[in-house]
Amino acid sequence: MRKWLLAAAMLPAFLWTLTPLSAQKMGYLNSLALLSQMPQVAQADTAVMRMRDSLYVEGQVRAKLLQDKYTALVKDVNEGSVPPREAQLREEEVMKGQQELEKYQQEISAWLGAQREKLYDPILDQLQKAIDEVGTEHSFQFIFDVSSLNFIVYAEESVDVTPLVKAKLGLP
Repeated sequence: MRKWLLAAAMLPAFLWTLTPLSAQKMGYLNSLALLSQMPQVAQADTAVMRMRDSLYVEGQVRAKLLQDKYTALVKDVNEGSVPPREAQLREEEVMKGQQELEKYQQEISAWLGAQREKLYDPILDQLQKAIDEVGTEHSFQFIFDVSSLNFIVYAEESVDVTPLVKAKLGLP
């Protein structure tokens, strides 16, 4: 009997904790779709491609010079016009050039990543600010991003906050 009285006393408290769960307002959006519609993303993409292309040309020039040195070395060795010690030194020079080229490629990759981050961070901040504002203005407790957490298998279209965020961003 005591167990039943305890259970009856705890039932209202249990039901009270469930009430907020049903009252929570949730929405979803696809941030990648939103980003693809932002003109700033296209501008950042173009800037990154230009930087990459100009650095690629420099890398190609370096690779061509290295290839020419190697071709000349092979030709000279095959003709026997270079002493073994000089051939070894030239081979070491080519290997050193190859290592420098690989280091250059790694440095360029890291530098481009940093530049990309500098360009995209303000855009991502702008998107996050718009999402935060929509969440606050429309009393959402949660807004899920289906582009990264694609686990929502059904959702009412009325909880798609994409149009609200697009309006905050001034997108058509």
